[in-house]
Amino acid sequence: MDSHCRVRPAGPAVPADCDPPRITHAALAARLGDARLLTLYDQATWSEGPAWWEAQRTLVWSDLVGRRVLGWREDGTVDVLLDATAFTNGNAVDAQQRLVHCEHGRRAITRSDADGQAHLLVGRYAGKRLNSPNDLIVARDGAIWFTDPPFGLRKPSQGCPADPELAHHSVYRLPPDGSPLQRMADLDHPNGLAFSPDEQTLYVSQTPEQGHGSVEITAFAWRDGALHDRRHFASVPDGLPDGFCVDRGGWLWSSSGTGVCVFDSDGQLLGHIPTPGTASNCTFDQAQQRLFITGGPCLWMLPLP
Repeated sequence: MDSHCRVRPAGPAVPADCDPPRITHAALAARLGDARLLTLYDQATWSEGPAWWEAQRTLVWSDLVGRRVLGWREDGTVDVLLDATAFTNGNAVDAQQRLVHCEHGRRAITRSDADGQAHLLVGRYAGKRLNSPNDLIVARDGAIWFTDPPFGLRKPSQGCPADPELAHHSVYRLPPDGSPLQRMADLDHPNGLAFSPDEQTLYVSQTPEQGHGSVEITAFAWRDGALHDRRHFASVPDGLPDGFCVDRGGWLWSSSGTGVCVFDSDGQLLGHIPTPGTASNCTFDQAQQRLFITGGPCLWMLPLP
């Protein structure tokens, strides 16, 4: 995929206005060591949807409001991978190392192939247009799971205002064999999502507007082709749980209004990693030695020992 332009920002820098991590459990202290947050990029409009692209050794993320998909490379350069997007939010990488996207404007899930164009995968459920797909993951079996809240229908800066065609906000599964889109669960305003390492638990954040409804991370058991046993998993102390990721040990690293909150697999808060502004999402590189965090105009990185 060719970049439209390439910039080399100033080298990584420790943010001036950022406290060190607040640790409430010794296990997190051992995981973080003396790690300090670094700013890699600060020229986006609203950063979202980080995904590690191993084939290119690149961190991909969206400038949602700026309508770009960006790529940070390990030499410090930042490429504009896709320009004039349809308000791309979440990104993921499939087993063939292709980029998959949530597009608010097209109200669809798309995939970017080698030509750099976003090709439609799905945009309707039961004959009706989706709301505004927000975040997505690719499971080991190749299925694409995504959330579909209405944010892009209501915010002109993040999509194309329109009346919804669906009466529900759902989590969907797009099977890898081309069979119809599956509606797996309905929530108030589903947002971020991630699987546990064994893919037996699905976590979904809920971020309703104007404080109406539950603000939490919800967990489901995934078995026999369906989601079961819905339960409260955790709430962040400050702001909303937007996007998040789960490490190989089963810890959940969630964005919040003031940084990243880390929970163990039982939902116990282990600590908090402050960021200079609101964090929107986070992800690891393949080796899980770097945590990448998006928020506001920035892409941050926390190197891990």
